Amino acid sequence: MIFLTKKFLPLLIVLCCSTNLYAAPNPSPACNGNAIKTHFSSGIAWSMCLDLDRQAGLVLKQLKLTTLHSERRVLGQANLAQLETVFDDNKSPSAFMVTREGLGADKLLSLTDKDCPNGQLYPDSNGRNVICTRSQAGELLYKYAYQAYRQASFFEVFSISQATSLQTYTQRWRFYENGIIEPALGFSGKLPRFSEAHLGFGRVINESNQSAIGFSSYLGWRLDFDLGRSPNNDIAEEITSTPSQSRRHKSLKTEILQQETSRNLNPELKTSWRIKDGDETNDSGQTISYEIIPSNYYQSLGGFRGRPWLKSDMYFTRYKACEQYASDNKTTNNCARNVLQYIENKENIDKSDLVVWYKQGYHYLPRSDDSDYMSTDWVSFQLVPRDWTAHNPL
Repeated sequence: MIFLTKKFLPLLIVLCCSTNLYAAPNPSPACNGNAIKTHFSSGIAWSMCLDLDRQAGLVLKQLKLTTLHSERRVLGQANLAQLETVFDDNKSPSAFMVTREGLGADKLLSLTDKDCPNGQLYPDSNGRNVICTRSQAGELLYKYAYQAYRQASFFEVFSISQATSLQTYTQRWRFYENGIIEPALGFSGKLPRFSEAHLGFGRVINESNQSAIGFSSYLGWRLDFDLGRSPNNDIAEEITSTPSQSRRHKSLKTEILQQETSRNLNPELKTSWRIKDGDETNDSGQTISYEIIPSNYYQSLGGFRGRPWLKSDMYFTRYKACEQYASDNKTTNNCARNVLQYIENKENIDKSDLVVWYKQGYHYLPRSDDSDYMSTDWVSFQLVPRDWTAHNPL
């Protein structure tokens, strides 16, 4: 599918042809999708290929960051790989919004200039404008007393899907001038209502004596890291800061993950994961890397009975072309069903084509303030460059 440019922005945008959705183990330097490149006034630039998938909706491929001295790839492919929703009363089966309902194709909403102020709209293969890109300014990058101050900009890409008759999801990616990547999913729509004669915790009653019920959603992000020139030499490093018994100091521990594995978040610990390249370094000789900064620790709960992929928060696997969804994955060609099964073979991931799966949880309790339309709530996390450059490029 080809997105056609309708007007010019203060950004350089280049388009090319579209082919296969999924990143290959050895991706071509050329863009095989819809190529977009945006330049900031500082000289920093992001380039990426955008695509639309019937299940996942918005998909990013071949994401690269250009600084003043280098251009390097960060991700081969990144997208939302599952969105499972279940109502709090647990009377209905789980809904798999990605693999069964789908977030792409006719589920994508048509966007107008009002939805994308000061931005650029792109159509799908049917000519409907379903993707918005735009640049935003005004973020405070750093400040030191009266001596140093700088504002920075970010570039934003988003699409909106009406997955069911009630639930609306906005997939949004922000690419900051300082190299930070922020994936996010926005929850909105119309409150689900069920006729009931009683009040209960987590329900709100409207004038017609109907109640809205809370629900939980579980996001599964798929991040195919392909740092630098080669996609086959990435390393996963776990960084943990543990407080002492008195909590007056913290001890730092780092560990290289050698085999396919899973990890859980712990609110008592500060844990993040650094994906670093096996060869490339910055000008100071430090290994280039991106750090995964988790969020929503308070919603990190594992061990859901009957939902094996929710057992852990993070999964680290070696790239396999058929492993595309965090759960409800197609089992053709002997492919496993979910991320918990992906790690069963304990394959070596040290200096490999590494895929990281990050599970996030979101729980919504209805409020009368949201009747009948939910205020948008965002679930997000960040990918932060670590030692990507020898000095602050800004």
